[in-house]
Amino acid sequence: MTRGMGWVTWLGALVLFGCRPAGPATEEAAAPPASEPAPPPPLPPPVASPADTVADSPIPPREPEPRRYATETPAEIPREALFYRDNFIRIWRYYFNLAESPTFGFAQVHQESRWNTNAKSRFASGLAQFTPGTAADFSKLLPPEVQAICPSKTGCPTEPNWALNALSLYDFRLHKSFGWAASDDDRWRLALAAYNGGAGWLQKERARAGGSAKWADIVAACMRAPQYCKENRDYPVRILEKWFPLYQRWLGI
Repeated sequence: MTRGMGWVTWLGALVLFGCRPAGPATEEAAAPPASEPAPPPPLPPPVASPADTVADSPIPPREPEPRRYATETPAEIPREALFYRDNFIRIWRYYFNLAESPTFGFAQVHQESRWNTNAKSRFASGLAQFTPGTAADFSKLLPPEVQAICPSKTGCPTEPNWALNALSLYDFRLHKSFGWAASDDDRWRLALAAYNGGAGWLQKERARAGGSAKWADIVAACMRAPQYCKENRDYPVRILEKWFPLYQRWLGI
């Protein structure tokens, strides 16, 4: 009897302790899996520098501010060039797209006015040294955004944004008109000579040179007074051979 009761007691204990409800370990196993960490936000797109950006407006979005660049400004370049650097690159790209380097424009402004907005000569004024007649002509040709900053029919040569837009547009039109030049170098020399002394003179002198497409032949056939022939011959030489290399090193474009 005692032996039978022991088997019963053992079976009861097995049932009691082997079938009890799950404890905390079972509850942890049933818990939902932890959520995965959120992916990192995407990186912002790279910001293009003015040197490789094509502008969609001839007017900068805000007033220009001096900026620091990797290359120091050479002593020969006025500080004002740094002040207008980004805006002028933007303006030049608006007219020329990426076809021609803004360095041409920078070297030309240096020759014309040394970046002095109030520069005046006998016949012209401003950064681009526009004569009153040329300024009046271009006041009607510039984009509406530029005309809005200068409603005067005579133009605003001493207003920097107006002047840089006018120079860029004038250079673009002249450069396009000399597409028949013998080389890219001849084309720019002729365009700059036309800016300085008038395209009409160059057309006459080209005819005198037998229709040559070379700047050297055309300038050698100069029909003007000796002092004006020398000035017109020296103008593109100074820009392309003296100032262009200086600004090319500084701008890097």
